[in-house]
Amino acid sequence: GTASLAAFGTLAALMARRQTGRGQKVEGALLRTAIAFNNPTLVEQQAIKVDRVATVNRGQTSAPSDLFRTKDGWILALAIGEPMFRRWAKLIGEDHWLTDPRFKDDLARGDHGELISKRMSEWTAERTTAEALAELEAARIAAGPLYSPQQALEDKHVRAAGLLVDTQYPGLSQPVPLAPTPVDLSETPGGFRRRAPTLGEHTDEILTELGYRREQIAELRTRNVI
Repeated sequence: GTASLAAFGTLAALMARRQTGRGQKVEGALLRTAIAFNNPTLVEQQAIKVDRVATVNRGQTSAPSDLFRTKDGWILALAIGEPMFRRWAKLIGEDHWLTDPRFKDDLARGDHGELISKRMSEWTAERTTAEALAELEAARIAAGPLYSPQQALEDKHVRAAGLLVDTQYPGLSQPVPLAPTPVDLSETPGGFRRRAPTLGEHTDEILTELGYRREQIAELRTRNVI
């Protein structure tokens, strides 16, 4: 997050330089990023003093909003808004919850998310991942599979969309899957010009560009400077 925001800030500084002719310092920090990403929660705390505590993977402002174990894996399911919650309640056979004041709106459902997640967990435990997702899709409930690293590597869509590119790397017996630029540009798409270097791979090249002669570089290496 911080590195991406720093790149964004650098681009903003370059645009400002075009207009003013002056450069500037661009500074990022992990704390700045954390505060920015969690700003909605901080606004909520300042305004209404909710005093939220961690709920692991469970969402806090709607429900169900959690990870659920199936017979053969895990899924993520999320219901936001009254229409989706109505469809979800009917799907799992809890129609009477639609008139329960504990579940009157998203925030109320979020406050009782533990109860809702427990019931949803019972429902998914009786189904395979494919079965659960098929029923949720038919009911128009947002859901998807939770992948293991191996499943992500083998996903046909990931490969077809070019989200991973097999790249040869020194010292490894097989190509490694590297993710190219995740934002796709129609006219100037990003890509790999070269793989990440190994430690010291370009030392001689860089020192030569700086004016060092071959014998000077060899001496630095002999002295363990490089």
